Amino acid sequence: EHFVRDGYIIFLEAGTTVAAMSKYLSNYRQLTAIGNGLGTMNELARLLPDVTVYCCGGMLRAVAWTFVGPQAEAYFRHVNAHPCFLGATGITLDGVTDVSPLEIQVKRAMAASADRVVVLIDSTKFGIKSFSKLLDLAEVDVLITDDGADAALVADLRSAGVDVHLARRNGN
Repeated sequence: EHFVRDGYIIFLEAGTTVAAMSKYLSNYRQLTAIGNGLGTMNELARLLPDVTVYCCGGMLRAVAWTFVGPQAEAYFRHVNAHPCFLGATGITLDGVTDVSPLEIQVKRAMAASADRVVVLIDSTKFGIKSFSKLLDLAEVDVLITDDGADAALVADLRSAGVDVHLARRNGN
């Protein structure tokens, strides 16, 4: 299944898992990418010069090179995207969790302004409940993880209505 199409506007949050998918965007035309990660968006612009890149403003969190705070949240509340790609530090049947309240607020604003929420999370984060809830499972349209994910939790997530896709761990 293709989660991106020619002409799409996509949100990309700044996590490493989401950044890793950037190389797969080279086949799309007239793509617009909007994010909150200074490093991620710079790398995307460097790798894919034909993609139109926007980055929100706000307070720069030096530890992650991400823009956060009220300005970043407001930015994402006033723009729209087809899919939104988010990473997180944990997932259980209670929902998707993350470690930074400042990042969580921006990610929630992204999710609220997107037609479809795609969470990218590797199998090592399955069963982990980190600092604070990012999204309820009902807010997740698609979950992409690797084939090392706990089969029982994958089945439970699917039963909860999450469209789970498994990728091979070797990246193919």
